This record gives sequence, structure tokens and C-alpha cells, in this order.
Amino acid sequence: MRLSARKLLVFLAQFVVFFAVFLLLYPVLLPVYNGLALSLANIVLAHASPPMYIQTTADHSWVVYRLSEKRPLFTLEGNYLSLIYLNLALLPALILATPLLLQQRLKLLGWGMALLLGAHALSAIALTHAEICVHFDPDNVGCNVVEGIFGTGGQLFAVALWGLLTWRYWFPIKTAMPTKRDAL
Repeated sequence: MRLSARKLLVFLAQFVVFFAVFLLLYPVLLPVYNGLALSLANIVLAHASPPMYIQTTADHSWVVYRLSEKRPLFTLEGNYLSLIYLNLALLPALILATPLLLQQRLKLLGWGMALLLGAHALSAIALTHAEICVHFDPDNVGCNVVEGIFGTGGQLFAVALWGLLTWRYWFPIKTAMPTKRDAL
């Protein structure tokens, strides 16, 4: 594929349409997706120190509990988490707007969503540990950086995944060596 202004404009127009559609679907998809991501995270958190698990509330907030206790350690508010999960609308829109055959886009969408689910599970684990760390040591730079990267900076995950999955379609590498005949 050759990069051109026309292809970029078509991509942008399709992206806007797909992003709007996925934003409309976002409230319906979020509870199911959130449950999947937290189920994966809880498998790891159950073996963490201290052993923990995350439950969601009606407003999609996360409540983090110690396994041995019934009282919450802390809560991450749903409006904060909506920034993390906005990738759920952003990544599919970016992939589906990429100028490829439909079959290729759907394959990349499957891979992208699987990788994004893993990234969100990792984010839940990292945010849980960062919140505990910041609670006990608010000036700890490492914990604050982790919280920032996996929190509001998480929107970069969708763009990074999209770039990793589609870069070769935007910037193809010539594989054939020129021959003498091509030089003429």
C-alpha cells in the first residue's frame, strides 16, 4: 500500500464513524469487558502479597479487597476508570478504519482485542499495587509513574497496539532486490 493524502482522508473519515459507533456501544460492552479483564487480574492478585481481589460496583468503580477480609482496602472511581477503558472504543475504530481487506482487519481486530484485554488485566494489577504503594509512600516516584502510565496514560496502549499491528500496511518494506532488467 502506498501512503497518499486520499487514503489518509478516507482513513480519518472512517475512523470518526467507527469511533462514534463504538462510543455508542461502549456502555453496553463495558460491564462484560470489565468482568473479563478483572477475572484475569484476580487470578494474579489472588497470589499477590497481600492476596487481593477486585469487584465492580454498579457505576463500574473497582473495590479492592484483601482475600482474608470483607472490608475494602480502597476504591477506584468509575469516572477515572472510564479513561482507562476508552481504549475499548478507540482500538477497534483505528483497526477497522485501516485500509485493508475486511478479512485482514477482522483478524487484526481479534489479535488487538486479545492483546488489549491482557493490557487491561495488567493495568488492573499494576494500578492496584501502585495505589497501595502511593497510600503508604505518597512521594514514591516509581509508584506515581506506574499509576500515571497505567491510569490516564493508558490511552496510549490502543494507539501503540494499532501501530504495532498495522505499521507494515502503512509503510511496506520492499522485499525484492532490483534486477538489471528493472534498472533499464
